[in-house]
Amino acid sequence: MIQIDGVAYDVGITDLQRGENREYKYDLVAEDGTRRFETRARYRTYDVTLGSLRQSEYDALRRAAAAGGVLRVTLPDGQEEVTLEAQVELGADALGFIEADGTNRWDGLTLTVTGVRPLEDGQ
Repeated sequence: MIQIDGVAYDVGITDLQRGENREYKYDLVAEDGTRRFETRARYRTYDVTLGSLRQSEYDALRRAAAAGGVLRVTLPDGQEEVTLEAQVELGADALGFIEADGTNRWDGLTLTVTGVRPLEDGQ
């Protein structure tokens, strides 16, 4: 299950990867080849691929994720869920088939979710 701004979407997650991005105050290589850097902050990231959902849920989730700005997102993390303020970027999805009634069945939407508050702040 994924929640965006308090609305739960009953979706299947076919792939979920978590990691972190680092923002550096500076990052350089000295004359002697030694790398020198200072980390400003670390941010949690998730790459989520969705599948196996009703088309209406899929469309609603896609609209919510595309809203832009800072969104409040809840995702699985370990054996629990995590809620974070995040920037959400839409990735690719694919048209699987067109039903007899003309409904386009899209699937495989990927989302990149990046926390906007540093992990050092408990986020």
